[in-house]
Amino acid sequence: MPNTLLTPQMVSNELLMRFQNSLNFAGSIRHEYDDRFGRPGAKVGDSYKIRADINYTVGDGATITEQSTEERFVDLKLNYRKNVAFSFTSEELTLDIDNFSERYLKSAARRLANQFDSDLLSIAYKGVSSFVGVPGTTPTSIKTYQQASAWLDKLGTPIDNDRYVCFTPDMQVEVINDTRGLFESSSKLKYQYEKGRIKDALGMHWLMDQNVRTHTTGPFGGTPAVLGAGQSGTSLITNGWTAVAANRLKAGDILSIPACYAVNTITGDSLQDLAKFTVAADFDSDGAGAGTISLVSPGMVVSGPYKNCSNSPATGGLIKIFEKVAADQSAIASKASPQGLVYHKNFMAVAMSPLLIPNNTHFAARSIDKDTGMSIRIVSDFMIKTDEFITRADIFYGGVVAVPEFACRVVA
Repeated sequence: MPNTLLTPQMVSNELLMRFQNSLNFAGSIRHEYDDRFGRPGAKVGDSYKIRADINYTVGDGATITEQSTEERFVDLKLNYRKNVAFSFTSEELTLDIDNFSERYLKSAARRLANQFDSDLLSIAYKGVSSFVGVPGTTPTSIKTYQQASAWLDKLGTPIDNDRYVCFTPDMQVEVINDTRGLFESSSKLKYQYEKGRIKDALGMHWLMDQNVRTHTTGPFGGTPAVLGAGQSGTSLITNGWTAVAANRLKAGDILSIPACYAVNTITGDSLQDLAKFTVAADFDSDGAGAGTISLVSPGMVVSGPYKNCSNSPATGGLIKIFEKVAADQSAIASKASPQGLVYHKNFMAVAMSPLLIPNNTHFAARSIDKDTGMSIRIVSDFMIKTDEFITRADIFYGGVVAVPEFACRVVA
């Protein structure tokens, strides 16, 4: 029986299936879509607002005080266009879909999926302020991951079946070594022994991901302090850095300030832990050792239903970097540190937009998963001199950390 010529839609559907099956972290987070993103024709930079959960304050007694609904939004932008280009001959279009997929689509889908994963992990860690661990030191105890989960609990994250751990191969080695003697069901022990993987434990799903991003901390320098009382929002005026104009902090570094405590966003209770804030952009001090640090939104919120720190920092308060005081910061300065994550799937949102199918091409199709909105496009044009199809597979997407308190970094 002769082989059937492959159709563009068969190829596109297979490519999307391969792409989805290759996802790790990116397949575990929340997908949000809008009509603008659900229709072809979106452009790089297009955005829409993701609505976070609404918080209200609780009143006391029989008398009520009406409060307006203060909604919190974050912008989800489509700013990543990625493609893989390859070629095949017209003869190879007579292969059955399994052979064609194994020969061509498998690699293209895997590369696109890894790029998708990497980009979203970069967005993820730079949007999260809670952390456990020490930069430059791989955690050797599962307790570190339990501490990260405890951060989620303290900040009001739902306790359900949607919590995950995403960590590196080296981090996985240490966790499996530390848990080898723990009591578990025989099926889980068998999986861990035979596969060399940890799958479900401690109320979380565990994902080993080679695409976990590595953050290099800033060079720091001096004894940085808060300059000016009453500060809040996404800017922090500072001084006390080494009195030479130079780079001090990298986007993704985490700051805390004495006597400025974290707050449970549900109850409003102050915690015993210091509030933590992520640096939004590389920071350079001036020649006098002063400068304004940009913080990831929402920064310091000291009142209202979205309050996340007990009070504004006092002027002169010494800034800690990754919980290290100035005397200890040199030990973690300029350290390369993989950024694992413990998170609830709703901490982040991702959107993919279907790309237009061009006219006047020999071979073009687009596939969209109706449940998740994931979309991929494949386009080929025929080169008559070589009897080849020059082919491209494309994805178009964006992501944003929507609820940063629902995640905690595990620095390594």
